[in-house]
Amino acid sequence: MKDRTWGDLPVPNIYKELKGEFVDFSQKEEKLICKFPVQDKYFNPMDTTLGGIIDSWMDCVMGPLSFLIGEMVVTKEFKSKYIRPVNSSTSFVKSIAWRDSVTTKGSIYKAELYLDTGEIAAIAEAIFVQPKNYESLFENM
Repeated sequence: MKDRTWGDLPVPNIYKELKGEFVDFSQKEEKLICKFPVQDKYFNPMDTTLGGIIDSWMDCVMGPLSFLIGEMVVTKEFKSKYIRPVNSSTSFVKSIAWRDSVTTKGSIYKAELYLDTGEIAAIAEAIFVQPKNYESLFENM
């Protein structure tokens, strides 16, 4: 994770694998937008993107957003709903993530995934929490 973007934001290896691109960040709105190319290797035999890749496109925006707004947290729970398939007619997707609220259980993040046509493809909600071994995890950052 030596490659960095936007100052001290660590770039996770999965973000590099997905060929993510930062589009916009709003500190005030606690919102991050990223763009990902749709690669053939993500398709199942029915020409649609695997659900795990769709989840990754959203989770890989929630995580960097948490770092950008000053939280050192990890995903504890993640749930998604698929609305439209992402198939070979789609060249890229945009993932928009924001912190929705902070509770005693952790921070609630939400995301929406859009096709290159502007149509929504999926939504997600996640709970992020500070890991118990928080200090040792971030010593080298």
